[in-house]
Amino acid sequence: MESYFSGKWSDSSFDSYKWSGYRLVNEVNSQKPRSVLDVGCGFNRLKGKVNNLLGIDPYNDYADIKVSLEDYKAGPVDIVLCLGSINFGDEYSIDRQIKILDSIWYKKAYFRVNPGIEHTWHDKADWDGIVWYDWTRSKIDSIVDNYKYNLDRFEEEYTTQGHLRYYFEISRY
Repeated sequence: MESYFSGKWSDSSFDSYKWSGYRLVNEVNSQKPRSVLDVGCGFNRLKGKVNNLLGIDPYNDYADIKVSLEDYKAGPVDIVLCLGSINFGDEYSIDRQIKILDSIWYKKAYFRVNPGIEHTWHDKADWDGIVWYDWTRSKIDSIVDNYKYNLDRFEEEYTTQGHLRYYFEISRY
């Protein structure tokens, strides 16, 4: 995974996302957050645009802190952004990451997730062995129900390659 996300992967679709791209800048800033955590920030595209943003990523040198979500040890934040980062592993891995996130944010969380579509526009040798989690609407609803969140928005959006992604926003009661 490290070799793929530190050298092969690019976020060329970031500008084209209707819901989870740069539209989030005004959306997040309008909430006047004291702190925003961008989990799996990649090339840290929102740095300098979203107020009080800290980007973490275990593989990309553009992150403010090169660390995984599991190893991140700072205090809570108003808002968390997970725009393509909570997509890897099995049900247990996803549930563990959601539990960690639940302990980090206390106002709002924004997600873009992959319904299990592999990055086939790259050579398979580049990403072979990476397991994309098969996100479903029922999984999202289950998280909302289990954690007693509000589901503020659910949308479908597409990468520049035409691959489906789910975008959703959650907040606390």
